[in-house]
Amino acid sequence: MKAVTITCCVLVALAASACSPSTESDNADPAGSGTAAGSTATQAARPTLTDPKLQPPSQDNKYTQSTGRPKVVFDPCTWISDADIESVGFRPGSRKRGSDLVAEYTFLTCDFRTPDSAMSLGLDSGNITWEEDLQKNGYVLEPTTVNGRQAGLLRGEKGDESLCRVHLRTKVGVVIVRTHSLSLGRSQNLDPCANIMEIASVVEKSIGKEN
Repeated sequence: MKAVTITCCVLVALAASACSPSTESDNADPAGSGTAAGSTATQAARPTLTDPKLQPPSQDNKYTQSTGRPKVVFDPCTWISDADIESVGFRPGSRKRGSDLVAEYTFLTCDFRTPDSAMSLGLDSGNITWEEDLQKNGYVLEPTTVNGRQAGLLRGEKGDESLCRVHLRTKVGVVIVRTHSLSLGRSQNLDPCANIMEIASVVEKSIGKEN
């Protein structure tokens, strides 16, 4: 099972109209040693991973221009270092872009796996507002904070205990941290929520207090 399918389930009710997702790239080790200022409007002037296969899509199209929503600044595929990903148990070389959604709503997506592929990690950075997110998911989110940032925790999804999510509030919207116990993980009875708050803490630091 691919983690990107979870993203679609999360977002389908929020972005039901036509959209223009980017093409998903093959697995590749990112060029994490090189840094440069972001070359597109989706990135702020700060060091990022520069592998061409990891770069986010343009957020300028007829859909985004019609909504007046702010652009998504935090890109989870280029702003989080290999060291941070490795520190929470995932393989940096598994980093790849998920199904980015650039339409009336924008979500930039990145996926990772553990070295044994027992667990997957998906990160979604979007510009639905926190209020919109709560309208859709507030009844199932357990209120919490991550490094002082407003957040919500969801254990399981529609009866599927192999999933876990943390929603983090940002200035332009929300970042979703989602862990999924894959076939091997389920056979080992791994808890997808076991260290999700630690993962969310690492992700939150990458977002930056300015976002």
